[in-house]
Amino acid sequence: MSSLNRTRVGGSAWTVFRDAAVMNLMVFFVALSYGAISQAAGFPLWQTVLLAALAIGGAAELTFVGVIAAGGAPLLAVLGGLLVNARNFAFGLSIGQYAPGGWRSLFAAHLANDETTAFARVGAGDRERWYRFVVSAVMLFCCWVGGAALGQLLGTVIDAEVLGLDTALPVLLFCLVAGDLRAPFLGVTAAGGAVLALASTPVLPLGLGSVAALLALLPAAGYAAVRHRRAAVSGGSAEPWSTGGHQGSVGPGGCVESGSSAEASSAEAEGADGPESASAGACPDPGAPRGEEC
Repeated sequence: MSSLNRTRVGGSAWTVFRDAAVMNLMVFFVALSYGAISQAAGFPLWQTVLLAALAIGGAAELTFVGVIAAGGAPLLAVLGGLLVNARNFAFGLSIGQYAPGGWRSLFAAHLANDETTAFARVGAGDRERWYRFVVSAVMLFCCWVGGAALGQLLGTVIDAEVLGLDTALPVLLFCLVAGDLRAPFLGVTAAGGAVLALASTPVLPLGLGSVAALLALLPAAGYAAVRHRRAAVSGGSAEPWSTGGHQGSVGPGGCVESGSSAEASSAEAEGADGPESASAGACPDPGAPRGEEC
């Protein structure tokens, strides 16, 4: 954890803690709703808290409680929760790109969900992404489990439907990924997933509309694979989600330069010492005849 404490993300470690706290405040409100619904369905406190600590999926817990409250079989409730949490497969692919190995990968697998994945991915590098993930995941676990317990205890006071606490999570998730939707590839993929979710919600069991949205990843993955093969042949960019142009580089003062700016800066630096330094090392033999290879 010492390396995490030395990492500066978004200006300072305080910025990360502040942003994670704001995000998880919304998670806490949703947890209150889950606890109140669980209490109304007849679940004891220990079952509500245990389910929240083991699943940490939000929709999975609400699906499980909803099926039981409607008189469904416990097996169907478990299967419904597992299907809803199938979206974590995509989250694991994203987190696995920067999560360290060993026990920390197991820690990340358990706490992988919508919020922690979206909060972490805006980091500039793998270390920063992992730092953001750890901070948000620990906060989320405390807020989700604690909020579920408090919602259970205040179940007779909190009316989740009247307060509309269940709408806080979708609004939060949209705010976390809104910046990514500017890239045409990601925007079209997200729009396709939204259409699939809306179209399938009336005909699928509760909570499975979001799982159906994952089908939009199939054509997106195929398109990305084709782009990657073409880029391997032509030497171009293999990232269809990029905004176009060359990859930037970090210039003076930590600013990110565009490809053309970076090349211009490199050319200026190369010619700063005159043509002699620019051509230094071109031919190790000063006496070699002109026109012949060194």
